[in-house]
Amino acid sequence: MKSGTAHASTRSSQNHDTAYALNYHESTKHSEISLRTSGHYLDWANKPSQFKIYEDLATVSLPRNFPQPEAEPLMASSGRTSQKEPLNLGLTELAELLYYSAGLIGKYRFGGELHYMRAASATGALYPIELYVVAGDVVGLEAGVYHFDPLGFQLSRIRKGDYRAELAAVSNDSIALVPATIAFTSLAWKNAWKYEARSYRHWFWDGGVIAANLIALSAPMGSRTRIIQGFVDQTVNELLGLQDEEEATICLSPVGPEGHRSTDRQLKRIDPIQPKVQPLSEEETKYAGIWEAHRASFLHSKDEVDNWTKESLETSNSQRKTYPKIPLAPPMIETTKSRKLGEVILQRGSTRRFSRSPITLSQLSTVLRTSTGSIPRDYLQERENLIETYFIANAVEGLAPGSYFYGGEQNSLEELKRGELRQMSAYLCLGQPLFGDASAVFFLMTRLREVLGALGNRGYRTAQLEGGIVAGKIYLSAYALGLGASGSTFYDDAVTEFFSPHSREKSTMIAVGLGVPAYKARSGRVLPQFT
Repeated sequence: MKSGTAHASTRSSQNHDTAYALNYHESTKHSEISLRTSGHYLDWANKPSQFKIYEDLATVSLPRNFPQPEAEPLMASSGRTSQKEPLNLGLTELAELLYYSAGLIGKYRFGGELHYMRAASATGALYPIELYVVAGDVVGLEAGVYHFDPLGFQLSRIRKGDYRAELAAVSNDSIALVPATIAFTSLAWKNAWKYEARSYRHWFWDGGVIAANLIALSAPMGSRTRIIQGFVDQTVNELLGLQDEEEATICLSPVGPEGHRSTDRQLKRIDPIQPKVQPLSEEETKYAGIWEAHRASFLHSKDEVDNWTKESLETSNSQRKTYPKIPLAPPMIETTKSRKLGEVILQRGSTRRFSRSPITLSQLSTVLRTSTGSIPRDYLQERENLIETYFIANAVEGLAPGSYFYGGEQNSLEELKRGELRQMSAYLCLGQPLFGDASAVFFLMTRLREVLGALGNRGYRTAQLEGGIVAGKIYLSAYALGLGASGSTFYDDAVTEFFSPHSREKSTMIAVGLGVPAYKARSGRVLPQFT
């Protein structure tokens, strides 16, 4: 394979050539014609393994007596916390964060194969996101770089030593001050097996729902994590021992309270390593369009990283038409007696049947408010949200059926079209009846060209990841209220056209259905054994 170092010298300025991201986005749009003419089929005999398994690495067992998160889930999801003093990060706290972000919460047999459900949803239940820990000051854990193995509930040590300063030197300075940083990566083949080239979008959807859990979990600990997307890609990938064009880092999340920087020392050299890993399947298909778009968004130096995080987003509002506005009530955070955060995460699972029963306007308002607030991150200003929320209301008490836009700053709805739209909400989600039965279907959109204009090709990552985070917050809020939710792909241009002229310059990142489940799902549990 080609080395990343060679690419660094020849593609240092590609991030600002946004034709790469735009070409990728256009070429992977869904339409009725693209689906009908696709010759893709699922080769079940070659399905990727559910887990990344290292061979011949030392492991550290994680404590299994970690506490269940007791925070109020709506407060945690919205980023609010009553915790005053940040908790020290020890191995038990780290185990809690990892488990409720990406741990195993259930298992079942399908045919002759044992399948596992995890704490955060994943498209197609393929779980391509891997978590790594760059630890330096975690009580009970030797400094090192580790891979989180959810099956064995253990950490596999990739490197010995404290690499926080080295990671901070190619990303965000605060990483040197926290006990540990969790790195999110995507194993590309896991999703590409089913979704082909469009699976690059899924990297960030699936990473975003895990990040939503992690943000909610860390807030009650008194030190809410930030999502870091500014980093030197090649160096971070090499630090984690990732294989080129197989796996790539998508974001970093520093966890634990900030301390004092250690005494200045010379940065260690990060030598390339190739840990032995069991193959995911006998054969893998690489989609050149994915890696071309991804490489075009690389940052190659700390200066590039720092400049990228200082960019600002200038949005234009060419919308001239005015729409009726409907004010919304405050969220139900203070009045709703919901389950604890840990219970909600264990209960969470993509709803497979909605009952067509109505939800209340208060429930809808609560989901909107708690899922669309600012996201803690290293780029842009907090108020510069990339995601704008459109939805179709099919059955909401106190709200006429129709299509709407949610204005977060005003906490109000703009009524775009009135009428019965169940057939339309199903059609836009590739004709799936589930999304015609949902009480409401959200379409999370962004002004893609403006985002790319500010952040370059890397802006494609940020918009898709923020869409995934909002989707993850919708999941948490819905289950906290006793409702259900399910994510979906969609017909790209048809969604934009349907919500136009209001959405004329916007692109959909992800869709999420919300409603009353037609069945009582069995709650997940902290598995007594993981193998």
